Amino acid sequence: MDRKEFLASMLTLGGAALVPSVAKADVLKNIERLVAAAPRKKIDDRLAVLLSDIHICGELKEGKSLHYPYNPTSLQLRIEEILSMRPLPANVLVFGDVAWDYGLVADYRYAAELLRPLEDAGIKVTLGLGNHDRRTAFFKVFPQYAQNTPVEGRAVSVVALPDVDVIMLDSLAEKPVLQPRQATTVSGEIDKEQIAWLKEFLSQSKRPAILCAHHPLKEMPLLEKQISISPNVVGYVYGHVHYWSKIPYIIRSREPQRMVQTVSLPATFYGDIGMAVMHTSAKGAKIEYSSKGFWWPQPADNPPKEWQQRVDDMQNEEVNLLF
Repeated sequence: MDRKEFLASMLTLGGAALVPSVAKADVLKNIERLVAAAPRKKIDDRLAVLLSDIHICGELKEGKSLHYPYNPTSLQLRIEEILSMRPLPANVLVFGDVAWDYGLVADYRYAAELLRPLEDAGIKVTLGLGNHDRRTAFFKVFPQYAQNTPVEGRAVSVVALPDVDVIMLDSLAEKPVLQPRQATTVSGEIDKEQIAWLKEFLSQSKRPAILCAHHPLKEMPLLEKQISISPNVVGYVYGHVHYWSKIPYIIRSREPQRMVQTVSLPATFYGDIGMAVMHTSAKGAKIEYSSKGFWWPQPADNPPKEWQQRVDDMQNEEVNLLF
């Protein structure tokens, strides 16, 4: 289903949009077919897909999400796209804001259901946390992140690709005491415990490392300082802002000044819509993006012409991280 069909299908439902139970039957059927065919497909250990800001609402009424009800279908279209890849990627990473707003248990249960076809196809899924997530609810649905993290109480993961370590840090700056449906700090942080672990990990490793988290690097001075003294860090990838960008980040604490390539990912919620694909080799990593849509804050029947121009401008984008 292309962008026009997607928007038309939502409008047919009077703007209420879609959840899997009422999504286009051909999308769901094709996902099932692709999962069934997955064992016959080659999986590439040097290929990974990067998703961010999926914002899934697990509160349902008559089979429809109460908030952002078009998000499940938007995510399913990306899953269909991933399962259609030849070869399949070995890894899919989600860069936080898994939940719609307040990190409810129901959100994570629904997200797990939506992402399950990827795991059924033999693809490893790694989740990060953003400012709309909540650790207690997240760990309840995904206990493996609490059990396997190298930093107690934080969702930190290391995805060891053949040529590079991809390190998902936890930048959720969660307030100590939160009431249900209470917002937390929007900005991010990497706390001292994570920095201490990261410093030790990077000092012992001889491999290149790509650091990842939900928030932009400029919000996290402790991480910036650590990168400035870690020559094996070759890039920083994040979500949060909902648009694709590739910006060299100059760290001014050293002479000569160190430059680290940063990459901001598209979302499946609003803004730049789509996913990035990362190919790695012994020489480096190439991250590619071609827009699948643009809307802000939600799809529209007669979108401004600038939306389509943004889509056209964001075709065949790429950035290279050198090892």
